[in-house]
Amino acid sequence: MDHERRRSHRLRAYQPVRLRKPGAATLIETLAKDVSSTGLRCLSQVEFPVATELIIELLLSSGYAPFTARGKMIWFQAIPQSEQFDIGIEFVDVSQENQRRLSVYLDRLSRQAIPA
Repeated sequence: MDHERRRSHRLRAYQPVRLRKPGAATLIETLAKDVSSTGLRCLSQVEFPVATELIIELLLSSGYAPFTARGKMIWFQAIPQSEQFDIGIEFVDVSQENQRRLSVYLDRLSRQAIPA
């Protein structure tokens, strides 16, 4: 039997996201597939080792600064017949302001979206 390990409810949210390792200049521009108050799942063409620290910039709304946080990659899964991966990232350091902005976004999204 498969048990849910997530600490928070995820919502489908196909939003642009940028990832980079701390101190690295290279950005990975991709797409988030679902988001929660504690993390997100997104696509990646790069296979990161589990526990890799990442800086996350998630576009919540057009015209506004992105949500930013430090995160840690906690799982990855190859997408069959593709050169991409689904990766799960847990937020580990989020400012109060960004946490508030994410909460408002998730509240708005929960009123119109189907759970992931």
